[in-house]
Amino acid sequence: MTKKTFRLNQEHVIGLVCLAVSATILSITPSFPKGKANVGLTGPAFFPDLLAFIFIICGIYQLWYGTLKATAYSPITLATFKNLFQKKETRTAYLITLYMVGFILLFDTLGFLLTTYLFLVLFLLRLGVPRLQTFLYAAFFTAVIFFLFGWLFTISLPSGILAYVGL
Repeated sequence: MTKKTFRLNQEHVIGLVCLAVSATILSITPSFPKGKANVGLTGPAFFPDLLAFIFIICGIYQLWYGTLKATAYSPITLATFKNLFQKKETRTAYLITLYMVGFILLFDTLGFLLTTYLFLVLFLLRLGVPRLQTFLYAAFFTAVIFFLFGWLFTISLPSGILAYVGL
């Protein structure tokens, strides 16, 4: 009988990231306000909690699958990690993650409208959408999201620098 050694692979990493994200969400949402009549089910924490539980299920599945199929994957080493950056798809994923971090950091300063439009333009251009379509899609979806959340749900969205021009 040969002893199997544990090899960390990409499925394990994905599973651990899912579990870390869900733990972060579940640690933050208890501070959210309660829903109507102090029923927490329909409050602001409902959808983040739901997504966190879905992430937990996905994370556990990824850990199980990575262990089950461990021999099908090469272990993660420094060489394989460096090779990840040579693939355009991986660079795109990292760049989109960087865009999201920028979106979060600029959201209050630039405001919802400018930050969302800028994020969508950068995102769509990176995905290879033609420029004219990119600008039109970004404007359309920014307007739809603004009217949906700002007017229909009456959620206060930050104006950012547009507050200085009266918007």
